[in-house]
Amino acid sequence: MPRTRAAFGLGAALLVALLAGPGLPAEPLRLEMPVVYGTHLPGLGEPAARLAKLVKQLSGGAIELDLKEPGDGTEPQEILDKVSRGQVDAGFATANFWAAKVPAAALFGGFPFGPDAKGYVDWFFAGNGRTLYQEMYDEAELNVHVIPCAFGGGEASGWFAKEIRKPDDLKGFRMRSFGLGGRVMSRLGATTVLVPGGKLGKAFDKHEIDGAEFLTPAVDERQRLQDHAKLIYVPAWHQPETVFELLINRDRWNALDDREQTVLDTACRAMLLATLAESARLQSQALADLAKDRVRVETWSDEMMSAFRRAWNVVAEEEGSRDPFFKKVFDDLEKFRAGQQSAEPSSASSAP
Repeated sequence: MPRTRAAFGLGAALLVALLAGPGLPAEPLRLEMPVVYGTHLPGLGEPAARLAKLVKQLSGGAIELDLKEPGDGTEPQEILDKVSRGQVDAGFATANFWAAKVPAAALFGGFPFGPDAKGYVDWFFAGNGRTLYQEMYDEAELNVHVIPCAFGGGEASGWFAKEIRKPDDLKGFRMRSFGLGGRVMSRLGATTVLVPGGKLGKAFDKHEIDGAEFLTPAVDERQRLQDHAKLIYVPAWHQPETVFELLINRDRWNALDDREQTVLDTACRAMLLATLAESARLQSQALADLAKDRVRVETWSDEMMSAFRRAWNVVAEEEGSRDPFFKKVFDDLEKFRAGQQSAEPSSASSAP
């Protein structure tokens, strides 16, 4: 949409103008930045490394992001608090990691029946998305500045040891699942099981689980889950997209000059557009490759999708009742999406 493209174009124009000013400092500004996924992981980890390279290029070497791999001094679940306390300068993560502490965070990281990548871009730059994103952290008294920064792609709906043909088939089904998607599965009768990602293969082999939701198809393939299960269901109703955020300690952010802030903001906008275009292709190719490896990729029936949707509506209402800010964000996003859909030309009106 024009407003979205204009928002991205404005950032790029500002960057060009600022870089045309006085010479950049000889000593680079280094920001220590732990990342939530290893940079070797396609789609989920690689964007952090690409962001660091882009920031260095755009700033002419004046800004360097000092990436720290998971466990290199900071565990993934510690990133938000360490950035807020100023123990590290920045972090590259997905807000779903903080949903237990800040419930609305799941709405910015990817949630059941949520937006795809384009839907998030529209809401961030033509709606209230970015304002609410920052407001969420401010209300939680977290000392961070947030910039939506990349897309990781939609997850597979899960790996399954047996077929699910009707909602009753989920009763007693042992599913490795987390967060809001896990609550939807629980409402439909499944038993959610906590299994570390590195032990999923053995859990399938020992029949300790009947299904598992892990990461995106590209990463699942890299982890060789196809050696332990041969059935995947799509679409990924529980998380149609994964949004990555650049978190910067607020005091550190405020100490940056306009040029430095613009470089970081513009680099993230560029990464959003690049990964928007690439992530769907990456996951589609991974599913195609998995099919060649004798993995069945099945589509959920309309009956199952309706059951998931009904259960999600209940879970969303429960979460909104418990957390007013969750409801505020959810209602705003749903209103925005409804407006976007109504603004799209119908097939009848667009016909010649």
